[in-house]
Amino acid sequence: MMPVLFRVGNFQLYSYGVMLFISFVLGIWIVESRAKRFGVDPKKITDLALWVLLAVVIGARLFYVAFHLNEFRHDPVGIIRFWGNPPGLSGLMFYGGFLGAFIAGLIFVWLNRLPVLNLLDAVAPALVLGEGFTRIGCFLNGCCFGKPTNCPLGMVFPVGSAAGSTFPGQPIHPTQLYSSLAGFILFAVALGLERRRLKPGVLFGIILALYSLFRFGIDFVRYYEDTANFWGNQVVALSLSLLGLILIIIFSRRK
Repeated sequence: MMPVLFRVGNFQLYSYGVMLFISFVLGIWIVESRAKRFGVDPKKITDLALWVLLAVVIGARLFYVAFHLNEFRHDPVGIIRFWGNPPGLSGLMFYGGFLGAFIAGLIFVWLNRLPVLNLLDAVAPALVLGEGFTRIGCFLNGCCFGKPTNCPLGMVFPVGSAAGSTFPGQPIHPTQLYSSLAGFILFAVALGLERRRLKPGVLFGIILALYSLFRFGIDFVRYYEDTANFWGNQVVALSLSLLGLILIIIFSRRK
């Protein structure tokens, strides 16, 4: 675990922020390089990315706050403070970031009259690749960790981390790495499916359904302080998986 990659005087470079930056830059490059194939103007992608970046942070934070209201009852200013202890970004939820990006993307597409289904297909691989890198940042930061386990995959986190402080000296599921692996697998799946000339929107529906199912399974071994948060996440995961299935059915039947 390495929440801070290096320090120079008072300056600290956080591993989670670096992974988030890598996800963002790679995502832009992937979508721009493939935009023409989907009938999208590559010049619009950078503008879209700025909209999405802001929406991801806002959406991810609002989702976290909604599921952890007790943390902010006596500290309302903490709602806008998503760095902290241990060092690095924290208090962000993927689902909120995804929904924020989705809404911001739709608004941008509507304002610029872009082909929405084609754009969703172009963006799908970048989203799951970003999840792969971002979860490595979670691992280095020591957040989003799993429950204690005796299986060979269990890892002991340093006491200074959130994971190590919660379960000192105990092997726990590295759920961050499970999620990261899921993201990289789905990235490969998305690129493979592109060759099958699916109808517009189907690829996005498949990736949405598969990611949500991965997340649903991983969350059974992820640690949650409050079981209500666990079940809330599971409901969201199943809902998004169902939405993905509905999109697949609807878009695959379009002429």
